[in-house]
Amino acid sequence: MSDTSIQLTINGLPRGGGRAVQERIRADGDGDVACPRYETSVHWVSGYQTRTQVRSGAVLQGDEPSTYGGADLGATPQELLLSAVGNCLAATYIGGLTAAGIEVRSLRLDVSGRVNFRAAFGVLPGAPGFESIHVKVALDADAPQAQLDALLARLLPTAPIPDTISRPVPLDVQIQHVDQRQNP
Repeated sequence: MSDTSIQLTINGLPRGGGRAVQERIRADGDGDVACPRYETSVHWVSGYQTRTQVRSGAVLQGDEPSTYGGADLGATPQELLLSAVGNCLAATYIGGLTAAGIEVRSLRLDVSGRVNFRAAFGVLPGAPGFESIHVKVALDADAPQAQLDALLARLLPTAPIPDTISRPVPLDVQIQHVDQRQNP
């Protein structure tokens, strides 16, 4: 008896899953699938320590290294931003490689950058953020290098987080004074 079963998943994702999402977006271009709203809730703990609640219920610990006065008990905001870039690119690349029918054996993204703390700490004028961000992609997949390079180059502009940090995006910060002494 020969095995004629069809592989239903590739790279841990259902075959055709991306197309199904595209169809849902086309069917409701202004709905929650096409334009999802993401939220996190960040609570200060002590010192520079924070606790962030995300959609899944997972909790992320934030802190600063001792060099900058923190206790080094969690990820820095800079590490979280770099992680967001890497996670978004990983999802974008795996989605595109899967849609192309390319099996991936391994994918690693090393994301790094230097931050201008001279400006952040008021020592010198300038922009206090990352000066640049670098991503090194290590990919082992069942396709020729030229095909992989071309596909990843086409996928890069579709990655939401790298796109967001590469262009001006409005940031609306609303401050509300809450007197905790009145609401124990």
